Amino acid sequence: MKFLKSILLIAVFVAGVTGGPFAASSRAQTAAPAMAQSDDSNAKAMPQADVDDLFSRATTALEGRSISPRTLDQLRSQLVTVRDENARIVSRGSIRASALKAQLDSLGPPPADGEKEADVIAERRKELRNAFAVANTPIRRASENYDEAVFYIREVDRQQWARQFDKLFDRYPSPLAPSTWKTGFEEIYEFLKRLERDVRNELTRPSISQELDEKVPVALGLTLFGILFLSFLQHPISRALKRYCERPATGAKALVLALIYNASFIVLPTIGAVALIAVFPVLDIYPNSVRTAVIAIPVMALVMIIANWLGHTLFAPGQSRWRLLDLGDREAKIGLRLCQGLGVFMALEVAVEAFELDNAFDLAAISVLSATPIAVAAIMLWGLAGIIRSKDAAESDEPESEPSAEQPEEGSVKPQDSGFLLFLSLLMKASAVLAVCVTLLGYVQLARVAILPVIMTVAQLGFGFLIYHLVLVVVKAALGKREDESVPILVSFGLICVLTMIFAPLIAMTWGARPTDIVSAWQLLTNGVQLGNIHLSLDSFLVLVTIFGLGVMVTRWLKNLLKTTVLPQTSMDIGAQNALVTGTGYAGLTLAALIAVSTAGLNLSSLAVVAGALSVGIGFGLQTIVSNFVSGIILLIERPIKEGDWIEVSGQSGYVRKISVRSTRIETFDRHDVIVPNSDLIAGRVTNMTLTNKSGRLILPVGVAYGSDLEKVKSILFDAARANNTIARYPTPQVLFMGLGDSSLNFELRCFLKDIGNVMITMSDLYFEVYNELGKAGIEIPFPQRDLHIKDIDRLAEALERRQAAPVVQPEEDKPS
Repeated sequence: MKFLKSILLIAVFVAGVTGGPFAASSRAQTAAPAMAQSDDSNAKAMPQADVDDLFSRATTALEGRSISPRTLDQLRSQLVTVRDENARIVSRGSIRASALKAQLDSLGPPPADGEKEADVIAERRKELRNAFAVANTPIRRASENYDEAVFYIREVDRQQWARQFDKLFDRYPSPLAPSTWKTGFEEIYEFLKRLERDVRNELTRPSISQELDEKVPVALGLTLFGILFLSFLQHPISRALKRYCERPATGAKALVLALIYNASFIVLPTIGAVALIAVFPVLDIYPNSVRTAVIAIPVMALVMIIANWLGHTLFAPGQSRWRLLDLGDREAKIGLRLCQGLGVFMALEVAVEAFELDNAFDLAAISVLSATPIAVAAIMLWGLAGIIRSKDAAESDEPESEPSAEQPEEGSVKPQDSGFLLFLSLLMKASAVLAVCVTLLGYVQLARVAILPVIMTVAQLGFGFLIYHLVLVVVKAALGKREDESVPILVSFGLICVLTMIFAPLIAMTWGARPTDIVSAWQLLTNGVQLGNIHLSLDSFLVLVTIFGLGVMVTRWLKNLLKTTVLPQTSMDIGAQNALVTGTGYAGLTLAALIAVSTAGLNLSSLAVVAGALSVGIGFGLQTIVSNFVSGIILLIERPIKEGDWIEVSGQSGYVRKISVRSTRIETFDRHDVIVPNSDLIAGRVTNMTLTNKSGRLILPVGVAYGSDLEKVKSILFDAARANNTIARYPTPQVLFMGLGDSSLNFELRCFLKDIGNVMITMSDLYFEVYNELGKAGIEIPFPQRDLHIKDIDRLAEALERRQAAPVVQPEEDKPS
């Protein structure tokens, strides 16, 4: 029944209710280790004789393997007390022993083999050693007790887990056998007869029969009110509240209205359920055969209310505005019904296990009572898995489209992650199939473990999903963001981490972990583990992450300050400014990492030898990356190229847009990005058109026809260059007569541009101007001409004439008959 207690504990935690025997039992189990630890903190250490007696009893109990689980829990609690007491003694240490150790260290290291130290020092060293051994005896004894207690605790945990595991494979009669149903129904019929007899006995009790006339009207009134409220009043009230909450609103008001409407799915069913549940205390009828089930009715009602509320919260049929899952109305309605059905199954499972506590059912009866509900629950779980994946599967079948404003921004956390939904869906389907199969084979307890934890886990993930969205809405409202805008990635990631720490213990308890296991895991996280000279713990990890995060924030702030405020006021060019900002970022991250590691108390000196050995292998495997990294540092320091330069490397020409540690991004004139490794820029041949200045030479070839006025051509070309504003006046443009071509006189206009980036535009403008002026001056721009000479043209003409004069001979089949 431990699994039932775990389910009830999770339900009570989620609902925030207290009271009832099941909740009290669960709280007692959960609080027992904590109370023991609280009491131990002020108690005196246990005498050594009692500790030895406890270890002896633990040995006897573990060897006998017949002790009850409750006695094992008590034994474990006592062992935990001894472990914690001795851990405090070891951590506190002995001042006297520490002082003697310091005196020993002041004498220096002991002599090596074959060496001899002074008699006075040797005598003093021996005296201090003996005194240190005596002073350190309590610490040594506490360390031994601690290790022995840890060993026994592990053995108790192992034996408890082994018993639970063995219980899962207890085989019941298979529901496939007809005899199972016959025996089971006979047992259930006997149970109903006992229930009838117990009810009659309860009604004949003097305390009840004397007040029955007064209690029956009250009970009937509560029953009638509960039925009428749940059947006829709940839905009109919910619809009216929905219309009120759907009024246009923004910001905090919209959030409050949404929470009010969502809370109605808990408050309204609770009113009717409380009225119906109150009938039993009013009548004071608790038949022995169903006493535990009657006491557990509030828990069953709570489970169904939570399932109904969770279904309305996640799927919200008819309210796409408040729907957390991106589904259509049809899928949302089906998902709600499946959630409600699974809630009813969980309530029935609580009732069945409560019946088992009050009645010694035959195995066949338990198999019959469990087979049908588990099969129906498996079908509903399979359907819910399909609903969760339906929208995601539909999106995966659609063709890829261009990014739009409605799609999540880069760096945002998408709650409905495809991989996680796929895993959850496969887990639900596998659980449904496994539960049905093992139930048919007769493994009822294994079937319960296969399906109940999955349902509870899905409910807890849904509750966490709700909290995630709620916090994001609050953060957006606080930051003044719209609903379609994303929150900072650190906020989403931090929220996911916090929710994981909250729900991980609950999910672990759902799958059978005990509160003592959760406490042990938490102690392991807080106390940490020792790996050589490195001590890893949760607090050191948090310090490491916090200090490094602060260092990253300070580095980014400093980079932004330099980039936007300090460097623009200097005479440094843009490339030098970017290089300084990038170097500041690398130095800041390195310094933040070193400070974080030092503050967290991590001693990495023991890893120096390992790092040295690995560096050789890593150097061969990553030599290209290391080469690019070093080349990037050289580029930032020497700055043979800088951002904005026009360079040509490896056959690619374009502007340098980004110099990073490993590579450099070049934007070509076709607006294409080319990623060039930094090693190519250092070891290869690079042409930088704008290294020292932006000036560059333009050569414009022009050809004119033979017989043209050469001085006129020279004047036109020179005037075109002087009239263009992008051409520098010094050095002065030059017009050169380059030679006599096959069909033209070849000239070149050579000039220097103020900005070599305008070379193509300037060349085009010059050609326009030169062509127009040459045309106005009557100067022809020649084109290549060729003369074709055909030999024996006379003989070819005669052959053509003879061919045309020859008669045409018709084929035989074409002649007229």
